[in-house]
Amino acid sequence: MNKKLKQGIRVLFQSLPFIEKILHFVVMIGVLLQLISSSLMHVHGDTPLNKIADLAFIHIYAGLVLLPLGIIFAIKVIMRRRLFDLYPWLFGRYEGIKEDAESLLKVILPEPKPAGLAATVEGLGLLALLLALVTGATWFLVVNMSGPNELLLSVHKLSVTFIQAYFFAHGAFALLHLFKWWRE
Repeated sequence: MNKKLKQGIRVLFQSLPFIEKILHFVVMIGVLLQLISSSLMHVHGDTPLNKIADLAFIHIYAGLVLLPLGIIFAIKVIMRRRLFDLYPWLFGRYEGIKEDAESLLKVILPEPKPAGLAATVEGLGLLALLLALVTGATWFLVVNMSGPNELLLSVHKLSVTFIQAYFFAHGAFALLHLFKWWRE
C-alpha cells in the first residue's frame, strides 16, 4: 500500500517541472505552518508592535520569507500555464469551466485541462496566496512605520480566509484524484 501511495503522489505531480514540484511543496508547507500559527495567535488591529507575542513574530517573519517564494512560484506556474489557461474568465472564455462543471454535476471528476475548472481554481489559488502574503507584508510595513492599523489587519485576515478555503479545497480535490487513480 505504501508503495502504491508513493506512486499515486508521483502521478499527481508528474506534469510539473522539478523546480515547480519543489516550490509547490515548500509553499504548501509554508502556508500550512502560517495557517496553524495564525490560529494560535491573537493580534488585534490596535495592538502596538511591542505588545505582539513571539509566536506572532514567527508568523510575520515566516510570511515575509514566504512572500518571495510565493511570487517565484506564481511566476513559474504562469510561465508554464499561461494567463489564458489560469484565468479564462478574464478573456471571456467559459467553455472549459462550463464543461467541467457539467461533469461534476454528473458526479464525474473531470480531468485537469487548460482553461478548465481545475486550472481556473489554481489561478484563483495563486491570487489568494499572493493577496494574503502582500496584505500581511503591507500591514507589517505600516505597523513598523506608523503604528497599529486596524483596517490593514482586517483586510489581511479576510484575505487569509480565501487562501484557507483554497488550501483545504485544493487538498480535497487532490485526494479525490488520488482516490480515482487508486480505483483504476
